This record gives sequence, structure tokens and C-alpha cells, in this order.
Amino acid sequence: ESGVKFIVNLSSMGAHLPSGTGPIAGTHRQENRLNAIPGINVLHLRPSYFLENLFGSIGMIKGMGINGSPMRGDIKVAQIATQDIGDYAALRLLKLDFQGKGIQELLGQRDISMEEATTILGNAIGKPDLKYVQFPYPDALQAMVGMGFSKSVAENFVEMHKAFNDGILGKAERTAANTTPTSIEEFAKVFAAAYNS
Repeated sequence: ESGVKFIVNLSSMGAHLPSGTGPIAGTHRQENRLNAIPGINVLHLRPSYFLENLFGSIGMIKGMGINGSPMRGDIKVAQIATQDIGDYAALRLLKLDFQGKGIQELLGQRDISMEEATTILGNAIGKPDLKYVQFPYPDALQAMVGMGFSKSVAENFVEMHKAFNDGILGKAERTAANTTPTSIEEFAKVFAAAYNS
């Protein structure tokens, strides 16, 4: 009704799955809603795990001296800076060079394990011995509820981490087109500034 003919939709890796992915399942439903609208051109951006999610660890690092989550520490996951997503979306909106319904994965600069990310962040904040701990799902759920999350939202986040751990989100082939520039080392400087503020 608005007359918009081009849409760049922020979706997520794993959006091809209808369930079992926690909050990512909402992006699956949104992609389908937009795809059902006739006469528009839609580009669904499917970025990987946001580097900015790591900001949520600052309180834990300060309070407990560790970094942790329900995600396995040893699996390598594509991690991306949100600035790179915004830059890519703006570029495609300026060009309007897409037609029909399309998908573009965005994988960040490289795949990183949470153990590797923790070491890099630890070095940036002057804690080179900072360790990563994988929390059991029930413990993570209880901690999130204790922080004020509703039980259903906490369950969704635990389910998302389980999807990463079990490898069900899928893995796009890395190419020049889906690799973005910001590295974890660059992000670590921003993380350190936030940690020290």
C-alpha cells in the first residue's frame, strides 16, 4: 500500500529453518511474509552471529572473571560486526540492483570460536588469562531468568545456542561477496573501550 518496491530485510543465518532455532525462527516467518507480497523486490540479508553480542559478557567478566555462554567454546562460528551489515544494506539500497526475492549471506571477516574470541578480548582488556566456560543449558536458563528474562525468552536463547552447538543452522560457503571487513581484533578495541568506561 505504501508503494515501496525494494526492501532489504535484516534476517539471520538459519532463517531457512521454521523451528528449533530460538529467536531466529522469527526471521523465517518474516522472510515468508515478505516473499508473499506480490510486485516487490526483496533482498533478505542473513548475517551470522553479531560480534556485538559479546558486549553482554562485560558484567560477567568483571563480576566472575570469566567469559561464558551455552555455546561450545571450540566450534568456529562466523561472527560479524553490525556496522558491516549496515554498510552492506545501505549499499544495496543505494544501488537497488536486486530483483524478485533473493538471499545474501554475510559472514564477517572470519570464523571464530568463543575460546579464540575470549583470548582476543582478554588481551584487549589486559586479562590475557581470561577463560571461556560453556554453561550447561539448565544453568544458563536459570541465570537468564535470574537476570530478569522471562522463562520463554530465556528458553528461546538457550535453543538458539543449542542450534549453534548442534550445527543445524547450516554453513554458507565463504566468498568475497559474503565476507565483510571488520575483524575480531578491530572489534576488540571497541569492546575494550566499553569495558573500561
